[in-house]
Amino acid sequence: MYSSQSAAKAIPCEDGTAEDQRAKPQRHGGAPSVPRVESLGEFGLMITRQLTQCRRYGARMSVMWLEAESVEAAQEEVPQEQRASLMTAVGRRLRSRVRGTDAVVQVGESSFAVLLIDAGAPESDLVRHRLHHALGGSYGVGEGQLMHVRLRIGASSFPDGSSRGADLAQLARDDLRARG
Repeated sequence: MYSSQSAAKAIPCEDGTAEDQRAKPQRHGGAPSVPRVESLGEFGLMITRQLTQCRRYGARMSVMWLEAESVEAAQEEVPQEQRASLMTAVGRRLRSRVRGTDAVVQVGESSFAVLLIDAGAPESDLVRHRLHHALGGSYGVGEGQLMHVRLRIGASSFPDGSSRGADLAQLARDDLRARG
């Protein structure tokens, strides 16, 4: 017969006595942080391998460029550590809202690039709309403090766009700016 309760185990303590402990599920810390590069060119180099595979096998892929801006930072001076905490929270939420096969990279201080594998222009447009709704809004940063983020998102796709990683990312960035 099986029991739904975990068996108690005797764990020896430093003082020689035994302590009764139940098996506890392992808790993980927060979500892992998003990798970071300092420039669009570095991101372009990162995705070169995926672009090569897409060319070889006739697959599609899209790059999305996101710029996140603190609403509060536009109105007042916000400490750098709070802005960094906000961007970390945005990156984590972004990572959790895309597929596991997609890549998310923070580029510089307030931009993110997302590589959508096996997704063309129609799919990236759908993802762009979904992310805009999922990522906009309030984020907890620090001790009970909320900050709000304003997002702009652009996209470009292979083979419709360029066949170079940095150019594809630049096209996504240009699309972001064209959308206003």
